[in-house]
Amino acid sequence: MLDEATLAEHLDRLGWERSPHGAGTLRAVRDTPQGDVAVYIRLSQNWLIASVVPFLVTGGDNTFDLARWLLRMNRDMAMTKFAYDDDGDVVLTVEVPTESLDYEEVRAALTGLVDHAVMHRATLRSASDGATTESS
Repeated sequence: MLDEATLAEHLDRLGWERSPHGAGTLRAVRDTPQGDVAVYIRLSQNWLIASVVPFLVTGGDNTFDLARWLLRMNRDMAMTKFAYDDDGDVVLTVEVPTESLDYEEVRAALTGLVDHAVMHRATLRSASDGATTESS
């Protein structure tokens, strides 16, 4: 079972500096060539959840084309998934069970989340400005 101390060791090994962000949540900002990506990390009894929230601010004004594109991307991404939050904005998240989670799985989940955030950021921002949504 992954605990907070082991998660901290994994994050240190990955070079992920983080700070507390509310009860039970950490915030890590990853510097990428396309700009910073803020990742919120929460460890529950059974799940490690990391999210880019919001990934795309839409205020719930989500088109059918956007929803279809998000579903296509969800089909093609391992572990990482798009969803809508309570405000209707698009979030990018990864949820992995903690039962036998090791460093390599944590690394794959978190780096995959950031990689997908970078990969899809420009496409979704263009789509939110009224451009057509196409896979990048």
